Amino acid sequence: MKNYVAQGWILYRPDRSLVKQESYEIDRLKETAPRYGYKIKVVNPDELSFVIGMDGKPDLFLRGEHVDILPDFVIPRMGSATSYFALAALRHLEKLGVYSLNSSEAVALAQDKLLHLQRLSDAGLPVPKTILVQFPVNIDLVEKEIGFPTVVKTRVGTQGSGVHLCETRQELNDLLQFVEANNPAAELFLQQFLPESRGRDVRVLSVGGLIVGAMERIALEGFKSNYSQGGSAKPFEYGPKNELAVADTMKVLRMDMAGLDYLYDDEVGMKILEVNSSPGFEGLEKTCRIDVAAAVFRFLDVKLKISNKYKARVMGWPEPAECQPA
Repeated sequence: MKNYVAQGWILYRPDRSLVKQESYEIDRLKETAPRYGYKIKVVNPDELSFVIGMDGKPDLFLRGEHVDILPDFVIPRMGSATSYFALAALRHLEKLGVYSLNSSEAVALAQDKLLHLQRLSDAGLPVPKTILVQFPVNIDLVEKEIGFPTVVKTRVGTQGSGVHLCETRQELNDLLQFVEANNPAAELFLQQFLPESRGRDVRVLSVGGLIVGAMERIALEGFKSNYSQGGSAKPFEYGPKNELAVADTMKVLRMDMAGLDYLYDDEVGMKILEVNSSPGFEGLEKTCRIDVAAAVFRFLDVKLKISNKYKARVMGWPEPAECQPA
């Protein structure tokens, strides 16, 4: 154990449909890991093979080679590219005793936008009024319960993809007819539009139920405020009430790390739009001048019960400063 360094995998599956690939976040985690006594390897879950034997002893292979030494932890960074196979691989790693920064259950829940809104609503947390629809859509019900404008969303999407604003009943009818003609099995839900949030929202990043940083995002144009699509951002001042709301949300969804998107609402102050289990944090680090990657590894110290003093003693680090947070 003299020279032991905790080993971790970043599970990453490229999503070619994204406007911006996730290179920044992975690079930041890789460059920060050694400072906290961790060794990181990026693994595509598609390159894993796993065997469930009759004797109850599961096995794992990477690119056809047996994995003799399992990682101490995994950090899922698959986002919208989380396939059934990727989730199965993550579950298998958990079965082998590997800790996951966001469990397979939390990753699956975050991927399903409607389901995690249902969980939050059931817990009494404020979310926009939402209707899951199937064809033919009852537009009279939509107009009565949600009104116009209304937001149309696909069940799975990221970086603002799969989101469209219909200003009028006719626009919604035209869009639904087009979707039905091309993909009658499309999974859509319609959501209340909050005019106070046109072109702006608040992104909060939480690790371990605590807020690491928060920023207000402002759209360059249109109603979507995604930083990845060219919008601007500024630090958001959050108080004790917001900290408690974030902690409650993380507890309900059983997430260790998440990006939470909030909309402004005159009635309740803020409503939870959606939660991302592998959030991008380039904009947040640059806007708020914080070190998200460092927060991740400090949290792993707690979860893996590896203290800075322990790492300094066992690893023989020459400078005590290396054991301190950035």
